[in-house]
Amino acid sequence: MKYLVAAFGAACALSALPALAQAPAPSPSPSPAASASPAATPDPAPTKAWVPSGFAAVQIPNVYGANSFLFTNGTSSRTFETLNQQPMFNALNVQAVRSGLIGGKVELEAGTNANVIASYPENIDSFDVTQLYASYNPGPFSLIVGKFATLAGAEVIEDPNNVNISRSILFGFAVPFTHTGARLSYSPTSKFSIIGGVDNGWDNLKGNGTGAKTAEYGIAYNGPAISITAQGYSGTERISNVAWDEPVGPSLGHRSLIDVVGTLKATPSLTFVGNFDRGQQENAPILLGDGTQETNALNQLVFGTDTWTGIAGYGTYQITPRWVASLRGETFIDSGGYRTGFDQHWRETTLTFGYAPSSSLLFRIEGRADASNQAVWTDADGKLRNTLQSVALQAIVKF
Repeated sequence: MKYLVAAFGAACALSALPALAQAPAPSPSPSPAASASPAATPDPAPTKAWVPSGFAAVQIPNVYGANSFLFTNGTSSRTFETLNQQPMFNALNVQAVRSGLIGGKVELEAGTNANVIASYPENIDSFDVTQLYASYNPGPFSLIVGKFATLAGAEVIEDPNNVNISRSILFGFAVPFTHTGARLSYSPTSKFSIIGGVDNGWDNLKGNGTGAKTAEYGIAYNGPAISITAQGYSGTERISNVAWDEPVGPSLGHRSLIDVVGTLKATPSLTFVGNFDRGQQENAPILLGDGTQETNALNQLVFGTDTWTGIAGYGTYQITPRWVASLRGETFIDSGGYRTGFDQHWRETTLTFGYAPSSSLLFRIEGRADASNQAVWTDADGKLRNTLQSVALQAIVKF
C-alpha cells in the first residue's frame, strides 16, 4: 500500500512541473449543482452532431487502517466504496449528447459504480445504461422520454461533477439515482423552470408490477449568485432497499420525498451549497437501533411508516486555478431504519483537496469521519464501534 501512496504523490509532483509554464487551467472541480435536471430549455437551433465526452475514475477508498465500510448487516455505508486499502476502478463513463429541436443523450458506465446505480431488474455485472433518452425542445418547453437522472440531490453520479471523492449520505441513502419515464420542463426565462413528469419509480425500469406510476415535480431558479431548486417524488414503490431485498410482509407502499438544494456564489472563488431531504415509506418494516425488526406484544413483526431526514452543507474554495478545497458536513436521521437498516442518527464530515495539472486530469485526497449513535460498524478485531475514519485518494481523467 505504501507504494501506491508514493506513486500517487509522485504523479502529482511530476504533473506539477510542466504546469509552471502553462496558462491557468479550468477549475479542478465544480461545486455541487443546485440540481442537475431542472435547467433552462436547451437552444432549439438545429444541431446535427452528437457531442461525445467521458471520463475514467480510479481510487483507493482508504489508505490506512483495516476498518470496513460495511455496516454490521453487510451493506456498505459508503455509496461507491466497497473495498479497503485496495485500488478500485470506479467508472469508465462515455456520453453522447445531441441538442437542438430533436435531441437526446446516451450515457454508459462500466466499473464498480455501475453495480450500485443499476436500476431494478438490471443484472449486467459492472455495466449500466445510466441515461438513454430522446428530447423534443420547442421554444420554452422541453420533453424527454426514456431513462434519465433524478431531479433530487446536490451531488450527481458522475465523479468529476462532485467536489468530494466519497458521496454524501444523502446521495446514497436519501434520494434515487435515475428514473424511466417522461419529463416535461417549461422555462419561460433562462433563470426559471417548472418541471413535471411520470416514471416507473425509484431506480426501477419496469415499475412495481401494478402499473401505478410515480409523479415527479420541480421548480428552479438559477440566478447569477443564488440558485435554488425544490423537487419531489410521490408514488407506490416496492418495499425494498439495501437491507430488505425480499422483506417478509407488504410488498408495496406509498413513498414520498421532498428535496431542496440551494447554492450561493459568495465570491468568484467561494461557493456554498445546502441540501435538505425528507422522505417516508409506508408499509415498511420498523427496525430498531441494532438492526432487528420491532415486534408487538404478540411477538408479531411490526410494519408501518418509516421516515428519513437529512441536511448537508458544502463550502468550496478555489485556492488557485489548479488547487481547490471542499468541506462537507451532514446529518441523517433514519427513523425506523428503512434506508440504512438501523434506526440511527448518522453524521459525517469530509475535507477534500483537488489538484488539476491540466483540464483533463484531476487528483484528489480526502479525509472523512463518520459517527452514529448506534454501533453499526466493526473494527479489525470484530468489535462493534460507532465511528469510522478514512483517507482516500482518487485520480480522474476526462476526455
